[in-house]
Amino acid sequence: MNRKRWLALLLFVAVALLVVGLGRLIQSRETGHPWREATLYGRGEKVVLLEVVGSIPMGKDLEDLLSKIRQAREDPGIRAAVLFVDSPGGSVTETEAIHRALKGLAREKPLVAAFGTVAASGGYYVATAAREIFTPATAITGSIGVIATLPQVQGLLAKLGIQVEVLKEGRLKDMGSGLRPLTPEERTLIQGYMREAYELFVARVAEGRHLPKDKVRQLADGRIYSGTQAIALGLADREGYLEDAAKRAAELAGLEEFRLVRYVKPKGLLDGLLGEGLPLGLSSETEQLVSLLGRSRFRLEYRYLGGGLW
Repeated sequence: MNRKRWLALLLFVAVALLVVGLGRLIQSRETGHPWREATLYGRGEKVVLLEVVGSIPMGKDLEDLLSKIRQAREDPGIRAAVLFVDSPGGSVTETEAIHRALKGLAREKPLVAAFGTVAASGGYYVATAAREIFTPATAITGSIGVIATLPQVQGLLAKLGIQVEVLKEGRLKDMGSGLRPLTPEERTLIQGYMREAYELFVARVAEGRHLPKDKVRQLADGRIYSGTQAIALGLADREGYLEDAAKRAAELAGLEEFRLVRYVKPKGLLDGLLGEGLPLGLSSETEQLVSLLGRSRFRLEYRYLGGGLW
């Protein structure tokens, strides 16, 4: 290819990038919304689908979910929302952040939750923000409680011939580091922290399900419930699936017919050209290992361990 053709190609790419960029900028300014809508089925006014699938999101994934909830709340074209939950839960702080955002949405528009296979612990926690909860009869839910895992790595390090010296100012500064067992005092302090998180969980369930706190505490011993049991105990409202919950959300909004939409991220030109693969050729196994190492630190969680540690 001669020089003129190369210059023409580069000019074409530059113009294309400029046009796409300006289009995205104009669209963003006109709508004020970062997410575009993809119709799943139906016609008429819109009910938006929000999803919590897998562990409670963290980092960028959490930011994206909160952004979707905010857009659903602020967009007058969205008449109602349905929350699909298939999650064993996750970190305490992120779970509460999602619950608060969903409560803000539910104060302005009908919000109905639908369970997948597992909606336990933090997965159940976020669903209590909804006006009503639909669950399959065989779904796993409940697991109301708090858990913390603290891997003890000092034995492994010793076998590898690795010594770690900790320098600190503050007697309890390295509490929960995993480099040594907890002292009785440290264990008591952590249990107090866990008690606060537990009482917050109880309060959210009592508020969302209109149940006395004493009754919730009787149910909140960490055990799981089937969907059928959850309905009988007042932890859920009806047997059903996502489609049933979407119809109920539309009904609460006074809609005779509705269009179920999902938020998706607009793709730029480079996204289309490069795809969504990992940078620098990282394999999926490498990404999983990096993610695992990042999650191995001590934290309190609303998590059902039977639903997966990660």
